[in-house]
Amino acid sequence: MFHYNPDSYLLYGVAKSPRPCFPIRIRLIMNEVVRGDILDSAAQRAIKRYPYFAVRVEVDHAGSYVLQHHELPIVVCRTQKKKNPSLGSAEVNGHLCFIDYEGCDIFFNIHHALTGATGMLEWVKTTLYEYVCEAYGVKPDSDGIRLSDSPLLPGETDYPDTESLPNVKITLPFADREAHYFNKDYIMGALCPFFTPQYYTFDIEQDILLAYAKEHGGTPASVLAVLMMRAVDKVLPKKAATIVAGLTHNFCEDVGCPNSYRDLVKLLYVPYVRDMASWSINDLSAFTRKTMDEQRTPENAAAEWRRVVADYEVTDALPTLEAKRKYNMTHARYNSQPRATFNVSYIGQMKWGGLEPYVRAAYTLAEGHVMLEVVNVGRRFCISFFLVTPGHKYIRSFRQVLDAENIAYTINGPFKKNLPGVELPTSTTH
Repeated sequence: MFHYNPDSYLLYGVAKSPRPCFPIRIRLIMNEVVRGDILDSAAQRAIKRYPYFAVRVEVDHAGSYVLQHHELPIVVCRTQKKKNPSLGSAEVNGHLCFIDYEGCDIFFNIHHALTGATGMLEWVKTTLYEYVCEAYGVKPDSDGIRLSDSPLLPGETDYPDTESLPNVKITLPFADREAHYFNKDYIMGALCPFFTPQYYTFDIEQDILLAYAKEHGGTPASVLAVLMMRAVDKVLPKKAATIVAGLTHNFCEDVGCPNSYRDLVKLLYVPYVRDMASWSINDLSAFTRKTMDEQRTPENAAAEWRRVVADYEVTDALPTLEAKRKYNMTHARYNSQPRATFNVSYIGQMKWGGLEPYVRAAYTLAEGHVMLEVVNVGRRFCISFFLVTPGHKYIRSFRQVLDAENIAYTINGPFKKNLPGVELPTSTTH
């Protein structure tokens, strides 16, 4: 069994580069200009509800990263025009999270080692609730919001008990070599200093997308995968035989940890042969849901957790921090998963209680290319479309598909992601 907090292991996969490595950034667009002083005091109250996010990184005598509880304040600052501070840096008091704001925008930043977008949004909502209470002198409905003085949920800090899980070997529904990737784009994005990771936003009314999904026997996640497949088919070279969708699945419930804040996720892979682009939306939707359901099982979840734990155990056995980092450049959990042609991450229905009148939209930002992140706020789905290079053809093809299906949307962008970098200690902390 691994010896350290499971939240610490993804940190070994952080590259020695100025580029971001596994950050998550959530953009909230408020209906009024943000008041920084009130946001700061709200943030200090809210973080007390989430002690597992208030941590700093140290290196012990075994060359391992250790997460220690951190009492210094969470930093709340104005968004920097050139470059935001790095997670873990002195500028953010050594924390792996901070908040910045500008105009009507609030940006929440955290390292993916600590949680995913689902767990992060709970912190976002608690902070926002405190902000609204103080800024407007009201007590909004708190349905679906964890108040700053509320206790942790039962099992909120749990992670799976490996020994109690089924031990079944899982075969993915496609051979990794069959998937087409946008390798040229990734190389250009990594090497060209003039390319800045971007995103566009698509807002779709909840009633419209839910009605469309119901009409075609799907879910919001499955029909977005189908629409993306058709969009990608328009821009891929004909020699690419297979388009593989990677849909994020939170498997906390599958492994007995339904309330865990930890980012227990895996990809569900849906391989589309190019000829399938001519299928009807109904047939594509049925195929997508069937393929997803076949992988959404406790056995699959257990196999993924065992794969992750095996790499944690190898990491513990390595003698130096340098060796641990080198191993995790290719074995960190998000680096070692088979890749997909495109990804869709749908968080699901979120309850915002009485905060909806104060929030216009919310968008999740992370690393990725030709990838959708989907959050709902009130009666709207807020979709962020990620690109590592200027990608007008990808946006154009996605719009063409939405237009062909008569799905009304509002598009904005491109915007720079401004993802924060990461600074970690390189030697033993005394």
